[in-house]
Amino acid sequence: MKSLTVVKFGGSLTKSLRIKNKFLKELAKVSRTEDVILVHGGGAEINDFLEKFSIIGRFVDGLRFTDAATLSIVEMVLSGKVNRVLTTGLIKNGANAVGISGKDGKSVICKQIKKIGLVGEPVKVNKKLIKILIEAGFLPVLASIASDAKGNVMNINADTLASSLAVAFKADRLIFLTDVAGVFDKNKKVIKSLNLKDIDFLIKNQIISGGMIPKIKGCINSVKKGVKEVWIANGIDGIKKIKGTVIKE
Repeated sequence: MKSLTVVKFGGSLTKSLRIKNKFLKELAKVSRTEDVILVHGGGAEINDFLEKFSIIGRFVDGLRFTDAATLSIVEMVLSGKVNRVLTTGLIKNGANAVGISGKDGKSVICKQIKKIGLVGEPVKVNKKLIKILIEAGFLPVLASIASDAKGNVMNINADTLASSLAVAFKADRLIFLTDVAGVFDKNKKVIKSLNLKDIDFLIKNQIISGGMIPKIKGCINSVKKGVKEVWIANGIDGIKKIKGTVIKE
């Protein structure tokens, strides 16, 4: 395998046609010189469809509570809509993209987080299917759906899925493309580079706070487990000239 980059793309970025098209064009170009796994969410689209079906969504500790009705919408939107759009866009830009989800080939096995319903936490990554695709020259595009050991479908946080795959494959880079410019210092300027010893200080002094804390902790875990560098990057700027905060050991 060549150098491997795992990219997570999702959130509000998936709703902007301009940002999405720029990203897909650039990622297709990147995939010609290095191996890529793309992981996506689609929270904005899920919210739209839940509203159409009069299903009231709720969150627990920042994660979507997923009952059976919600899960059917989540899988339909992620695997049936968002995944198709991203895969088609990559193909149009010359990439050999293949759309799957974490449940295909039992690629990601989860245990249920019962307090938030049919939501899974990865406990095992089976690399076989994804590795076959990469070695055959394909770009796997994974919807953030997986299953438990008995084959029951689970919703899974896309950031968590991307981290699990990056760790399993010992990726050279893990990139979280977001709608923020990176991690900010106390003067609200982007911190260009962080190492692990810096982060505890920033959290203790509430420079890193709120929803950025779990994302940063996921980054720390990935680096400690062998990912060479993790980016929290500005999705608006795209992936060709990546801008944001890079985290290394």
